[in-house]
Amino acid sequence: MTRRRDVADGLPYRVYERFGVRVYSVGYMLPTGKWAFRYSCPVHDAGEVAKLRAKAIAESARISVVDYDRPPGGFTGLVKAWFKWQEDLPMNDTRKRASSTIAGNKPEAEMLKKAFGHLEPHEITRSMGYAYLDACLTATDKNGKPRPRPIKGNKEIALARLILEYGIRKDMLSANPFDDLTRNKTVTAKRLVTPQELALAVELGRKIGGPQYVVAMALQTAYLCVRRSVEVRAITRDAITDQGIRWKDGKDPTKPAILIEWTPELRATITETLAIKRNKVAGTMYLFGNMQGQKYTKGGWKSSLDDLMFPCVVEAAKRGIAFARFSLQDCRPMAVTDKLERGDQDTKTATGHTSDKMIATVYDRRPQRVATGAKLGKNTS
Repeated sequence: MTRRRDVADGLPYRVYERFGVRVYSVGYMLPTGKWAFRYSCPVHDAGEVAKLRAKAIAESARISVVDYDRPPGGFTGLVKAWFKWQEDLPMNDTRKRASSTIAGNKPEAEMLKKAFGHLEPHEITRSMGYAYLDACLTATDKNGKPRPRPIKGNKEIALARLILEYGIRKDMLSANPFDDLTRNKTVTAKRLVTPQELALAVELGRKIGGPQYVVAMALQTAYLCVRRSVEVRAITRDAITDQGIRWKDGKDPTKPAILIEWTPELRATITETLAIKRNKVAGTMYLFGNMQGQKYTKGGWKSSLDDLMFPCVVEAAKRGIAFARFSLQDCRPMAVTDKLERGDQDTKTATGHTSDKMIATVYDRRPQRVATGAKLGKNTS
């Protein structure tokens, strides 16, 4: 209904009239295809026709399309609209979330729809947010055993707040009920992988071969390049240059790439990775792809990682050495901690972060900080 008019009738944009055999009608068509209003009268009543036409023109001037272009379907419809909005945002838009973040948000959104899907956004209250957080503390598994999920609950409420903020943009509610909610207190274990643990994983990866070999090389590369798990799994072979490996930011694609220059250890690791035998049908795109050369899914990667970590646990027990399972995401804190311990000056550059606070609170896992004491000055007696 928004195509160019066949006849220039003088009506404003989105206002349409129809002269039927018996009835005249005029109304305003919304972008959703629904009528914002529509009036009718007998077609032979010229005075009433003129009156309704003038009324429609006057009311159309007062309509804001945003006011009427609200996602249907209550909170569930708003969730769907938010994801579509995110997908449609251009890549250079600062509001656009990383594809890996959106993938993680989708199962979180399913939990939110179970709790709030039957409500309109404006019906959701602050107390409902606290009830949701409390329910996460007392959650149980399918067998009825306690399985608290405070961290997940915090993440889901944070996502709900973002979605409701989008609802405010669409005039579906006037204030965000989940602003400044007191989240569940959590204790996050800060895992620090040891060099011995990484070395054992690489040793057994080489011995087992196949996918476990690929995973072991990826773990070592994540450490050597101080990279996130999503960046390592997605790195392609064309990122390898004469100067080093050029890494794109896995969270913000608008950030400039970071070149991690070659070291003897890094060059040897990449050369070894490229030499891993793949299936004949495997392509040459992903550096740490599966045996078919395709990018690992999260599930596929987890399965291959499990197949490496289990024999590591068994072998460590035989050798009488300490070993605990770890993943790609544990290698970045290990690398940052080692760089800080050595006093490297490029730690922030290597991570791509602009905040020292993020590095200090999230990645620095040093059990002890060492500093030089103050020196006595000349004026000290």
